[in-house]
Amino acid sequence: MSDNLADLPTMIANKPVDITYPLSKKLNINFSAYEDRLLVKAERIGIDDVTLLMTRRMTMLVLQQVLSRLPELSGLDKTPAAYWQEVLQMSHQGAMEAKTRADKAESEQKSAAADAEKAANADKDESLAQDNDKKSAEPSADPKGEQGIYLATELTVQVKGDRLTLAFRGLQMPDAMTKASQHVPVLAIPLSLDNVHQLIELFITKAREANWHMPVDLPWLESPKPVSVPADGSFRTH
Repeated sequence: MSDNLADLPTMIANKPVDITYPLSKKLNINFSAYEDRLLVKAERIGIDDVTLLMTRRMTMLVLQQVLSRLPELSGLDKTPAAYWQEVLQMSHQGAMEAKTRADKAESEQKSAAADAEKAANADKDESLAQDNDKKSAEPSADPKGEQGIYLATELTVQVKGDRLTLAFRGLQMPDAMTKASQHVPVLAIPLSLDNVHQLIELFITKAREANWHMPVDLPWLESPKPVSVPADGSFRTH
């Protein structure tokens, strides 16, 4: 199997079927008041990027499914539930601190790269700069083409070892609004335990921005230390 794809057993017509999903390792999640949906923009490995529209119902389903598997993923499935809160709180805090460090390192790396590029451009002679200006004025083709938009309709969750994989099927928009369409594999994203905590935090944050009520009881989410979620809704797996 290619590193760009993932095979997951998916229930179709009450029968398990292996379906191949394109893999993604970077998401950007934001709320659209116009759509009243979460917009999940995903970079898919080896193929075009995609935007996945998630309703409140689908967001709630993702949270429920992820939370139900969190004890197993955290090694707590054989531990009495009374002891879960402290462990989950510490794990969540550690995951968010790791994301803060990773985001800071990525920001510093981008800043250093931009400074290096600026310095390199300053060393070029005027004629080369003019040539570059001419080239930049010419329209360039997008190698990935137009980004596809899908409404998320089906979720498959798989826990394998220390990884949890979320896989989505959906309907391509706007075609599915006016004609019968097939539910197609859109993306699968493999998550470490830290990633799961970070994704939970991001979904909860965006749901609050949307004023969606999420009836989930997460006392361990209220960390004793403040945690930060990127304003741009970015999320990257590792």
